[in-house]
Amino acid sequence: MIVYGLLLDDPASPPTPGWLCIDKGRIAERHEGDRPPDQRDMVGGSTCIICPGFIDAHTHLPQFDAVGCDGLPLLAWLDRVIYPAESWWGRTGGVRLATKALESLLHQGTLGAAGYLTSHGEAAWDAVQLALRGASGASPLRMILGRVAMDREAPDDLTREDRERIGETPTRSPVLPATPDGSRCEVSANPRFAVACSAELLAEIGWVCEKTLNLCVQTHLAESRAEVERVAALFPDDANYTSVYDRFSLLRERSLLAHCVHLSSEEWEIIAKRKSVAVHCPTANMFLRSGLFDLDAAREHGVRLALGSDVAAGSDVAMPRVARAMIETAKARALTIAPNAHIPTPAEVWRLITQGNAQALGWSDAGALDVGASADLLVLRTPETWLDEHLVGRLLYNWSPSLIETRVVAGAIAHVNTM
Repeated sequence: MIVYGLLLDDPASPPTPGWLCIDKGRIAERHEGDRPPDQRDMVGGSTCIICPGFIDAHTHLPQFDAVGCDGLPLLAWLDRVIYPAESWWGRTGGVRLATKALESLLHQGTLGAAGYLTSHGEAAWDAVQLALRGASGASPLRMILGRVAMDREAPDDLTREDRERIGETPTRSPVLPATPDGSRCEVSANPRFAVACSAELLAEIGWVCEKTLNLCVQTHLAESRAEVERVAALFPDDANYTSVYDRFSLLRERSLLAHCVHLSSEEWEIIAKRKSVAVHCPTANMFLRSGLFDLDAAREHGVRLALGSDVAAGSDVAMPRVARAMIETAKARALTIAPNAHIPTPAEVWRLITQGNAQALGWSDAGALDVGASADLLVLRTPETWLDEHLVGRLLYNWSPSLIETRVVAGAIAHVNTM
C-alpha cells in the first residue's frame, strides 16, 4: 500500500509532499516528492494530510456509556455513577460495551491507548481477547489494558475477587496473564488508586512488578483534594500520597499516574526521580471540578508527561479536543492563579497526542512517520484554506472525525461502523 499526501511530521513546521510505502504493518519506505510513480493500491491525495494516529494515555473502556453524569465530586461520582456502571459491565460480560468503546476510539482516530477494564477477571480477560483480535473485523488497535485491582471502599461486587484471592491456594495473580510477545495488546497492572487498595494488595502488585520488569503500571494519583485527604487517613505513616506508591515499588519508568493535580514539590521530585509519567487529563479535571493541572510544576521538575481523555470523567474521546483542553487549562491558570504560566502551543500538544504519548507508553516504534514505525496512520482531508501556518491549530479547534478520510491500522485500511 502507498499512502500519499502532505506528511505532517513536525507539527511546528509545514507538512511536506511525500509518500509512504507500507508493508507487513510497518512503514517500509518514505519518499519526498509530489507524486509516487506507482499509483496502484494508493490512498490519499496531493492535498491530504498524512499523520500518525492519535494515542490516548488514559481511558476506561467500561465507562464509555457513563459520560455526562454531572454535578458530583470525584468520590461521590465513583460511588453513584462509575461503580454501578462497572458492576453492570461485569454482569454482562463486557464484550459488547468493549466493542463499542474500541469502535469509538477508531472513529475519532485514536489508534493506540492505555486503559482500564474492571475488577472482574473473566470479563476483563474477554475484553483483552477482543482487543487482541480487533473489534468488528478491523485490525486490532494497539492497546495496554489491565484488570482493575481493588479490595476496599467500593461495592462488594467490585472488591470481592481481590479479597477472595488471598484465601486461595495457590493464590491467583491480581494481574491478568501476559499476552503473546509482539501482539497488539499488552496487559498492565492497574491498582485503581490508594483509596480502593489495601497495603497488602499494593504490596502484592509491587511484588508482581518486581518479577515482571517491563510491566506497565496504571493508577490514579492526587486527582481531588478529598481523595488526598482520604489517602492520608488510610496511610497515616506515609509522608504523602506519592510515597505510598513509592513504598510499594509502583513508581517505575512505565508507571502512568493519572491526574497529579494536587502534589507537593516533594512528590513531583519523587515522580521525576523514578522517571514515572504524569498523565494530564484536562477534560476530566474540569468536569469533576477537581482542579487545574500545574504544567509548570511538571516542567520545572522534569517530569515526563502524557495526555489522556479519562473517559468517562473526560467527556470527549477525541484526542485533538483533549489536547485543546490542555491549552485551555493552562490559559485558565494564567488568568487566575499563575499569570506567568506556560501556555503550550498547538504544535506542543499535537506532538503529545502522537509521538509524545507513544514514548510515554514505551512504544518507541509508534507515533511517527519514520521507516520501521508501525503503520498506524490517518489520512485527513481539510479545507484548502487550512493549509497555512495555523494548520495544527485549525485541526485542534475544528476537530471532527469527518476530517478523517482513511484510517490505516497496522498497515491495513480500517472501516468504522456508523457511530
